[in-house]
Amino acid sequence: MGFWSLGAIRQPKAQDIKWRKSPRGDYYRLFMIDDISELSLNGVGGVYLLWHGGLKPSWLVAGATEDLGHSFAELARDPDIREYDSRGGVYMSWSPIKGSFREGVVHFIAKHTNPTFECDYDSKEDPIPVLLPR
Repeated sequence: MGFWSLGAIRQPKAQDIKWRKSPRGDYYRLFMIDDISELSLNGVGGVYLLWHGGLKPSWLVAGATEDLGHSFAELARDPDIREYDSRGGVYMSWSPIKGSFREGVVHFIAKHTNPTFECDYDSKEDPIPVLLPR
């Protein structure tokens, strides 16, 4: 058994956590939603991800929360996030994830997207591979 046999160690397969889209099949634009409560996310726990489009699209922030509705409302009031709306729109998605897995999912997302804004997560949690919105 040589050094190269370590290559047999496999990475866990990324899970499809079914990032939520609008009924039309596209991702929501954060600043095009008049009332976040219309999405019925108040009190719903999960993970979220924001990004902006345009010429140089980038990931903005990922997070885990007990209340997606409240978190999106707070993000919509953040002037630093709003600044990116003029650069191709700020898009959002979320997935209701069981509480015990949220920190690991955000850890993975933060490691693989290098978001513009710092993500708050427990770095002691093992990253849980997930597919990103596409």
